[in-house]
Amino acid sequence: MNRLSNPELTILRKSTPAVQPAEEHAVAPVRIGIGAVARHHSSFVELYYAIEARRTSAMPLVVQFISPTPGAGASFVASGYARVAADDCAQPVLYIDCNPAPPKPRRAPADPQPLTLFDALRRGLPLTDAVVHARDSKNLLWARLAPGERPLMALGGDRLQSMLDMLRGSYPVIVLDTPPTEAPESAAVSRYCDGSVIVVAAGRTKQWEIENAKALLERLGGQTVGAVLNREPGVLPRWMGRR
Repeated sequence: MNRLSNPELTILRKSTPAVQPAEEHAVAPVRIGIGAVARHHSSFVELYYAIEARRTSAMPLVVQFISPTPGAGASFVASGYARVAADDCAQPVLYIDCNPAPPKPRRAPADPQPLTLFDALRRGLPLTDAVVHARDSKNLLWARLAPGERPLMALGGDRLQSMLDMLRGSYPVIVLDTPPTEAPESAAVSRYCDGSVIVVAAGRTKQWEIENAKALLERLGGQTVGAVLNREPGVLPRWMGRR
């Protein structure tokens, strides 16, 4: 555990495309080229290699993406990182959506709910039964953690750790897209990850909110890798030095 090392909080600044995909479907709609890291947005490539540079082991990696407040774009950043990782890895990369499922329209047909990892674990089914291919990517897989308003509460810490241990045997990189730190169970997930990336919104997230989020994650046994300053009005991504 904790196979990422970075003693200081580093801010990665990235410019924002004109249109971002919906938070709850961040993986699916993003269209990218297959098999060529250079085709991705340069900010996501920088983020991916920045995390790779902090790896202290070749063992499978679990990375959490979390924000101090809602609306910072954590799902968007997590999906961008996951797609670059998928193009760079020989084995499939797994993206796990730990957020509540989006509400269905009132008149939507009563189709059966897709199987979640929690459902598969509870029924004794292979976890792969809850895993599907992400759109437009042959090497990126997607799964929803659990049903309900608070998926992480449904699963619980012990079962989450057991599930991640099983998944590490099949995937070199596992990306956890979690709700903001205002949900205590979301912050507590950090202890089961090798590192947590804090996603903050330019011009909206306050410095004290970033510091409080970092302190909370580390108090609960997690380790922050760095922070991404998202939705910055600009043209080119820029790096800020260590704080």
